[in-house]
Amino acid sequence: MTRVLRLARPMIALVVLALTTGLLSSSAQAADNGAWSVTPTPGSAASATPRSYFVLEGAPGATLTDKVRIRNYTNRPLTFSLYGADGYNTEQGGFFALRTLERPQIDVGAWIKMPVQQVKVARRTQVDVPITVQIPPNATPGDHVGGIVALNGAVEGTTESGGIDVGIKRAVAARVYLRVSGPTTPALEVSGVTLDHDRGFFPWTGSGKGTVSYTVKNTGNLRLSPESVIALSGIGGRELDTVETAAVVDLLPGQIAKLRADVSGITYADRVSVDVTLATPEGVRDLGSQTVWIVPWPLMLIALLLLAGAAWWWWRRRVERRRAFEAVATAPKLSIASGR
Repeated sequence: MTRVLRLARPMIALVVLALTTGLLSSSAQAADNGAWSVTPTPGSAASATPRSYFVLEGAPGATLTDKVRIRNYTNRPLTFSLYGADGYNTEQGGFFALRTLERPQIDVGAWIKMPVQQVKVARRTQVDVPITVQIPPNATPGDHVGGIVALNGAVEGTTESGGIDVGIKRAVAARVYLRVSGPTTPALEVSGVTLDHDRGFFPWTGSGKGTVSYTVKNTGNLRLSPESVIALSGIGGRELDTVETAAVVDLLPGQIAKLRADVSGITYADRVSVDVTLATPEGVRDLGSQTVWIVPWPLMLIALLLLAGAAWWWWRRRVERRRAFEAVATAPKLSIASGR
């Protein structure tokens, strides 16, 4: 039995890769898998820098119009399902992704309207489809990001999952960046800073390497591309390691990303302070911190024995004092009679 998926999970990664390339390049072929591409339709006048994605702006209640071009590079006709999709960030890594056709679209994906849901594109030709973006009157100001997806109706291959052959369909999308006019409040928040290290039971084990994990949330209404600086310091503020990570491209409003980075320089016995600073070119900044004690088991055992010995000594002193007090309290009292 063959089960057909409308958008197989492995192909989501390919779509994300194409869209990410489109963000970094002005090439019109950015949203392109080699067989077909999805791009904004060029304007009537030739442009030296054709659009790779849609950049739109409007007020709540406005209606915007544009066109999307689906180009077929193959030697056979292709039939595509067209739909608008909401963008989101994957929780692990913060990668940009689009909701699949089966999932409900509740943001800009639902605002994108097209006169057809399917389009057939002849071999080695292209079709331009009008699009309308209807911004709701109650739309929140700020950035709303999604995409226009062309999903090939043909099953292009199969893979096995849980003993079942699963049909694979491919999709390509052009990103849609829509900014709804109104007050803008860029902001982010860093939390959940943790340090995992390879220091073992004994001081001579481990290499001093570790992993810093943290969570970043876009708490504002603009998409951000934060870069992080992770600084590790030991007792006395001495520097152990500093790691700079590349920006998370397009962290969307309200989205959460769990990130991690490799660090080194962790000593076998120390009080390690971990500071994670995130900042964007727009000046948005936040800091998350954590303190971790690195104590090998032998040192910890010695410390516990010393602590236990001190507690035992204190208890013995207390018992002896109490016994001495009780002895004095119960001793016979001498009375001295006085006479004239």
